[in-house]
Amino acid sequence: MTGGPLRRREALTVLGSAAILAGAAAYLGVADTSSASLRPGALDAYTPGAAYAPDGTAGKTAAVPRADIRLLGGPFQGNQQRNLAYLLFLDPDRMLRSFRVNYGLPVRAMPIGGWENPASRIRGHVTGHLMSALAWAYADTGTTASDHDRSALKAKGDYLVAQLASLQARAPKAGYSHGYLSAFPEQYFTWLEDGQVHRVQSPYYMIHKYLAGLIDQYQLAGNTLALDVAGRLADWVDRRTRKLSYQHMQVVLDVEFGGLPEALANLYAITGDPATLKTAERFYHARFLDPLAANIDHLQGAQCNVSTPKVIAALRLAEETGNEKYWNAAVNFWRISTAHHSYAIGGQGNHEYWGPPDVIAGALSNYNCEGCVSYNMLKLTRLLHFHQPGVAAYMDYYERTLVNHMLGTQDPGSPHGFVAYYTGLSPGAHKQDPSNYFPGANENVFATDYDTFTCDTATGLETPTRFTDTIYTRDPDGALRVNLFIPSRVRAAGLMLRQATSIPDVPATTLTVEAGTGSMTLRVRVPAWATSVRATLNGRPQSLPSDTSRAGSPAQAARPAAIDVTRVWRPGDELVVSFGMGLTLRRAPDNPRVAALAYGPVVLAVLTGDAVGSLALDVSSVRQVSASPLAFEALGSFGTPGDTRPVSLIPVCDVVHQRYTTYWQVQ
Repeated sequence: MTGGPLRRREALTVLGSAAILAGAAAYLGVADTSSASLRPGALDAYTPGAAYAPDGTAGKTAAVPRADIRLLGGPFQGNQQRNLAYLLFLDPDRMLRSFRVNYGLPVRAMPIGGWENPASRIRGHVTGHLMSALAWAYADTGTTASDHDRSALKAKGDYLVAQLASLQARAPKAGYSHGYLSAFPEQYFTWLEDGQVHRVQSPYYMIHKYLAGLIDQYQLAGNTLALDVAGRLADWVDRRTRKLSYQHMQVVLDVEFGGLPEALANLYAITGDPATLKTAERFYHARFLDPLAANIDHLQGAQCNVSTPKVIAALRLAEETGNEKYWNAAVNFWRISTAHHSYAIGGQGNHEYWGPPDVIAGALSNYNCEGCVSYNMLKLTRLLHFHQPGVAAYMDYYERTLVNHMLGTQDPGSPHGFVAYYTGLSPGAHKQDPSNYFPGANENVFATDYDTFTCDTATGLETPTRFTDTIYTRDPDGALRVNLFIPSRVRAAGLMLRQATSIPDVPATTLTVEAGTGSMTLRVRVPAWATSVRATLNGRPQSLPSDTSRAGSPAQAARPAAIDVTRVWRPGDELVVSFGMGLTLRRAPDNPRVAALAYGPVVLAVLTGDAVGSLALDVSSVRQVSASPLAFEALGSFGTPGDTRPVSLIPVCDVVHQRYTTYWQVQ
């Protein structure tokens, strides 16, 4: 870094060896006394810094601190707990093996597989995600992790950072430039710059993952060494790219680079170093982003997860630079992709690519909806919501994608919370290891501990640790907004609030003041799927205003977009918000006789068993047979004359090792 208000480099150079030893000692079991333990039921997690840089400028006031939110019982917490077990299980030395080999050090740990195998050109990326997941879990899993587990999460993160710092310091001895850090040779970047793209895959994508993980370790887990390593790595990126002409750099950007400019913008927000921001802007990919800035839909043929991180980066660059073109690219992309390229469950892509706009029925396969794409869409949607909390479409989409896609990628029968790569939507789809990457794998296994690493394994480490991050946000007027109906506890304005809900089984949520007294506006979102809404405060009905700002039918427009209750809240106060809930057909725009069926917020999947062929469903025959677990029954036909039989429908997020159909012919 060339300047800026934060200059830790010199001091950490002197203290580096001590910090590295401290990190190693922490992992080996030395007690960590630098942070407070979080006891079950308490909300006192370590909260470094005033704001989390990836939340952007609007998030400085809109985001509720992670220390102030905890999941309570329910499927989201169960998902989080299984993921926590996996984070604690993973051997950091196995995750570091390729790094050590790359720097010429002897290794004893066994190699790992999938995209992390020793010959892979994208080895090392999961370790970056692991650093992020450990930091998030340390910061916000207090009621699902014991004091011992929190210490272990912190120690494992410290160990990874310390070891990466020591490897980075060895870069010149290994024949690499100062600051270089990766699990593969620096030569990859020379090949990339020389146009030998057949010899590389996505080298800057890996740099993004390390940089993002280091930032999270610094901001969420308080590891100051991580900031130093991140700064040196950013300096290396600057030196590597500043010598390239604009035209040459644009050619380099045709090869996947992930969200590297987003990570650089986040680092700039921490350090204030203008060189870091200039480096971030160097990664603006004009060929993809300029048409979006002009409101042109040119997504067809683009790889979804290669492209979506560029949009998140554009939004962060807009916040840090004030460049309106960056903002337009992000806002237009969100509108285009969600309105014209999204399936009923919120996911996007077929075989990982966007097709023509408004083609759904013609793009159904068992390779729809890669998890990484929705992971990134949620990040983008969250940032946009911070800027425009009154735009109902943002949280409607966020909820649809979180509940139907991301929650359902995990196998709840797996002790380590293995995740599926795709959520297929074609007749007879099956969640499984991605057969295009792992042919012959057991179709009843989503993943394995070490042998099937992919980018979705990597984002899958993070997703459950992020479940808390958008349940509640702060509006510009200071109101606490309840965006999502997930059992949880939140601290705000001196109050401790508990949200108890089992939506969609019971279409209501209850918010209770458990402790504290204070004046605050509580603003509860009214979702698009609600057919009606009513609210009671301490048993007394509340009058509800109409809101004509919501698009749709007159009945929708008559409902408020949110319920506001402003008062001096006291222990025992209870606000109950109940929603009407019904069945809704979501027809494919390219064939209205093909549709998915939703009940309130959840999309239903027909369990097809061994039946083959396309499914036709008699919509008039659909009836609910169970509220908890939620289940329906209907009459379905599989194309053979006379082959009409009862079929079961359950939320697509609840499907695990069953064959299912999400889109079917309307009878």
